[in-house]
This record gives sequence, structure tokens and C-alpha cells, in this order.
Amino acid sequence: MPEITVLKEASEIGLAVMLSDLIRQNLDQDPEKRKHFNSLDARVLIEARDIRITVGLEFKQGRLTVSEGFSVKPDLHIIAGSSTILDLCLLKIKFGLPYFFDGAGFKVLKKLLARKLIIKGLFRHFSTLVKLTELFSVI
Repeated sequence: MPEITVLKEASEIGLAVMLSDLIRQNLDQDPEKRKHFNSLDARVLIEARDIRITVGLEFKQGRLTVSEGFSVKPDLHIIAGSSTILDLCLLKIKFGLPYFFDGAGFKVLKKLLARKLIIKGLFRHFSTLVKLTELFSVI
């Protein structure tokens, strides 16, 4: 069973709790997602600028620790508005890649191109981003 820990400082942050619950539910509903979860070894920083909240997700050996942020540089740093972060949960994965050719995917792609969604480390850690998207996806 995957181990997901929300640190005390993050337990008061709605986005942190929502993301940890979402991942937990997705893992419970789809055992295929556990392969992605178990293979992730990364630090992901999610910054919702509109609500001034930063959430750190540290994946290591089948464990996830959710914190208020990091004191070290993350592998992926996702910067967007809170609604855009929620849009990422609607992205589909097809052929091992994010699918941008439906309504939800096109919306995310448009925000990427308009720099309303910034993903630092996108190319260097692309496989990490794909696995993370798979874990977030409710589709």
C-alpha cells in the first residue's frame, strides 16, 4: 500500500490536502497508477500564485510526503493559478503522453503557450511530469 504523509504545516493548506487525497483516491481506484507512483523519485513544487500557496510533493520509493514547500531546488516547479492546477487533473494520458486534443487538454496547452502555466524542468524531467499527470488524472 502506498504511503502518503501530509506534514503538519501542510495539513492546514487546502490545496495540499486536496492533492494528497486525489492521489490516494486515484491509487485506490486504479492499481495501474501504483506503478507510476512507485517509480517516482522526484521533488515537485506546485505554486498557486493567485492564492499565494506553495505545496511540495516529495516522491521516494513508493512514498509521498506533502509539505508546505522545499528549502532545496525541486525537479519540477509548476506555477499557475489554482484553477489551472485543478485543470491538470482533467488531462488524459494517451500513448504515454499528455493528450492535448480534447477540451481539457487544449485548455491546458493554451495556458502553457500563454505562460499562464509555467513548468520549470519540463524538458529535463519530462517522464516525471508524465507520471505525475497520470497520478493526478481523474479521467
